[in-house]
Amino acid sequence: MIEQGQIYMIDLEPSKGTETKKLRPYLIVSNNSYQKVFNTVIIAPISSSRKYLEPRFSSLPFFVEVPLNSKVTGTILLQHLRSIDPSIRIKSEPLLKLDKNLIEQIKETIIHEF
Repeated sequence: MIEQGQIYMIDLEPSKGTETKKLRPYLIVSNNSYQKVFNTVIIAPISSSRKYLEPRFSSLPFFVEVPLNSKVTGTILLQHLRSIDPSIRIKSEPLLKLDKNLIEQIKETIIHEF
């Protein structure tokens, strides 16, 4: 079962406008109950762009750095949350699961900012 805090490689093409593009890692943000009820998951893209390390981004709560010792590197972009059908979009095994403390920090940011 797909779990909150796991990271998967997901391809969301075709995309439009400023939507995130290409095959990239995504964090599962929604909890397990959400998935059971709606048969979808809420995801946040992870970008490898170095621009998100700049103070103009890193000082904002929407940009969360993935820990350096992880298999995945980059910045979680919480402003780009979206819902997907995992049975169609997720074709891989999870790359990793984030630490519980970081998951809690992300949940608090989402609650506070949205």
